Amino acid sequence: MPSVPALLVLIPLVPVPSGGSDWPQFRGPDGTGAVPAADIPLEWSALKNLAWSVELPGQGWSQPVVVGGTVYVTAALGEGLETPMAMEAGVADPRTQAAGAVPDVTIEWRVLALDLATGKERWSASAGKGKPRYTIHPSNTWAAETPVADANGVYAFFGASGTLAAFDPAGKPLWKAELGSYPTAQGYGTASSPAIHEGKVFVQCFNDEKAFLACFDAKNGKELWRVAHEKPGTSWASPLAWHNGKRVELVVSGNKLITSHDPATGKELWRVAGVNGPMCSFGADAERLYFGQSTMAKLPLYALNAGGEGDLSSAAGSGELRAQAWSQKGAAPGLPSPVVADGLLYVASENLLTCRDSATGEQLYEERVPELVSILASPIVVGEMLLLLDEEGRAAIVQVGPEFQVVGRGQLDDLFWSTPSVAGNALLLRGVGRLYCVRK
Repeated sequence: MPSVPALLVLIPLVPVPSGGSDWPQFRGPDGTGAVPAADIPLEWSALKNLAWSVELPGQGWSQPVVVGGTVYVTAALGEGLETPMAMEAGVADPRTQAAGAVPDVTIEWRVLALDLATGKERWSASAGKGKPRYTIHPSNTWAAETPVADANGVYAFFGASGTLAAFDPAGKPLWKAELGSYPTAQGYGTASSPAIHEGKVFVQCFNDEKAFLACFDAKNGKELWRVAHEKPGTSWASPLAWHNGKRVELVVSGNKLITSHDPATGKELWRVAGVNGPMCSFGADAERLYFGQSTMAKLPLYALNAGGEGDLSSAAGSGELRAQAWSQKGAAPGLPSPVVADGLLYVASENLLTCRDSATGEQLYEERVPELVSILASPIVVGEMLLLLDEEGRAAIVQVGPEFQVVGRGQLDDLFWSTPSVAGNALLLRGVGRLYCVRK
């Protein structure tokens, strides 16, 4: 790893104000992908509104998170690790059709802390070393999970090794928990990010061998509770601490089983069986939870009212869930997670954007986003702006509203799967080999 300049050893322990709200976990402060307005640019490129870009070591698809002016990212390092492929190339790769041999490589899993203002590295710490036990998809990486952070430190989960590691804001190790590494469906690897809520870190391990949800005390790493799904099955979705109008509940999506839990105890509050949902994460607002999963055949998109109790699964043959607000056939999302803003639900698929009334499910528009191709990063909402980023680095900013209107554009020459982050007036975009900060 590169040495840290002496100046950075002295400075970074005093957090630099972010100029606004932090981005402490996957898809933002509340995990839904929507944050208040921020003064980010409507246009950017390598020559315009690019504050800085830095090369990142190794490989990783984790989203950058920000607390107190420090950007945290994770990476997997090792000689011989291959650069992840774009979607089309990865699907066409022979290893996708038949899982190949596990690579004979020693991987070091690392957490990096960067200065939000300058991009300079503050510290880099190892979360462990080892050889992988299972394969991954050619488009995946060995560090796909987004860490979570708070004022006391950063908590990074690496599904490939099963390690959950905590570091304080200066990079000092705090604690570590080993959850085990397990095989995933079709050898695609792991991607489910942890969630954080009121000093608790939640990790969802749903794979082809086991399926459990565990809760840890962020300060000392003590495991507070663990619950198991009765049927193993891989899920790449991330848990969500859903702040709705009734309560805060932790919702997780597994192998045709969605469950909600009391974050304090793990007690199951409700369940929905029989709905596919293992790839993208939930859309949510104060009134409803939005979910479903597109496969080769388009499946329904569901909206579930807050406050449900018990078994909310569909009665045999009815296709309708208890506590269901609405459902729309053939409208389920694919890889990008849905996002809600101002009573509107947005779903992105390839380069298609669909907008629905979040209360009724009525489709307001479905439009091809000009110039964009395959959208794999989840869309985010910043105030009244919806940001879409395709894997080739082209971005479109769409005005939030019932009519389709592109109001901004960006372009960076890189491969992008990681979901963008916003902290104050800074927009952070992680490419395959670099981290970019876009700012006026």
